Amino acid sequence: MKKNTGFTLAETLITLAIIGVVAALTIPSVVQKYEESVTQNRLKTTYSTIYNAYNLLIAEKGTLDTWGLNL
Repeated sequence: MKKNTGFTLAETLITLAIIGVVAALTIPSVVQKYEESVTQNRLKTTYSTIYNAYNLLIAEKGTLDTWGLNL
């Protein structure tokens, strides 16, 4: 007699269901971390742009107290 080896359909479906549940639980946290990373990179870029513009303004026009503004 030949002995059948392998997985039954029920075992395969249960395994796929478990993998699906685990994926459903982990994907939102991965997406949130990605979105946080994107936001941090945008903030760093914006800060760098503003900082560079400020330094360029200081180099060209001098400090704010030399502009003669009544602040």
